[in-house]
Amino acid sequence: MTIWCGLRGWSKDLQRTIFQPVAVTTFLMSALWLGGKGTVTSETVKLFVMGLPCLLIGTWLGLRLFVSIDEAMFRKIVLALLLISGVLLVI
Repeated sequence: MTIWCGLRGWSKDLQRTIFQPVAVTTFLMSALWLGGKGTVTSETVKLFVMGLPCLLIGTWLGLRLFVSIDEAMFRKIVLALLLISGVLLVI
């Protein structure tokens, strides 16, 4: 999806409009599926709550970075993250 949006030449705002709901829906569906299967324990919830401040800080920093970069830098960052992700999957 990320590459598809980039190939279309969409602006970073439009790409974010596509990425964000898809990612949130994917994460929510995964959480509901795991919860429905009984794999979410009290320990899982405890670890989630412990990690929540890091998630919120990361979200805040990401939003600040998003508004401060231009279109070209956004594309470079997205491509770099895709490359890193692909390399890590191969390793």
